[in-house]
Amino acid sequence: MDDVALRQQFRINAMHGHDVGVWVCEGSGLSLSPVLFMQAVCPEPAPRSLLVRWKPATVPPSAFKKDGALPLVYSESGRLPPWPYHLHLFAPQAPSAHALEQTSSLQDWSWTVPVIGIILIFNQRYDRPPSTLFFNRLINRSRKPNTPLAWVQDQQLPYVIAALGYEDAPDSLRQFRGRYDLAADIPVLPGPALADARRRNQGSQSSGMFSSVFEHQQLAFDREYARVVLDRLFRQIERGQ
Repeated sequence: MDDVALRQQFRINAMHGHDVGVWVCEGSGLSLSPVLFMQAVCPEPAPRSLLVRWKPATVPPSAFKKDGALPLVYSESGRLPPWPYHLHLFAPQAPSAHALEQTSSLQDWSWTVPVIGIILIFNQRYDRPPSTLFFNRLINRSRKPNTPLAWVQDQQLPYVIAALGYEDAPDSLRQFRGRYDLAADIPVLPGPALADARRRNQGSQSSGMFSSVFEHQQLAFDREYARVVLDRLFRQIERGQ
């Protein structure tokens, strides 16, 4: 990495206490969702670009060989009571997400703080129909499905699923779990769909490197729901310790 890339990194403040990272990723193909989640948890400072180095003991995959680094979106959310963690959120930048899931795991990269959990976002509006998923399973039944969910499960970290736009009803949740073959102990949190940001942010100005994207899409992640998702992940982490 060059000097500019190095300046994009962050330093740990010893006064923070327990600094930890949470990985936020997308299961339905809407790459903007993790960034919107970050904004909902901590609007300021705005999410920014970050590079994470490949561990030097091995050669990085071809997609990352040029820079030896993974381009991310990063947000420092700070401490969220009552939890003792000083939280850092990480998400893959859209062009690199697929390559990451195809070629490496989180443990292959050098993290400044330990990544202790994962939030996987599904968006009902952008999910593929069940018949397509079932057809793919039939074709690929001899090998493990190559999906964001399968990659998340391979990380062997606590994770929760944010199910945007899905009904909070037993039948709806049962169908969702069956569709993705989820075990009963994996938390699935149905919540509101992405909202039109214009209706609640009239007159406000977006800031940061992703402001033009926000202004074009005019989408927002519900802030209360984002906190519920984080709280459930932390409880999942505490339960596993």
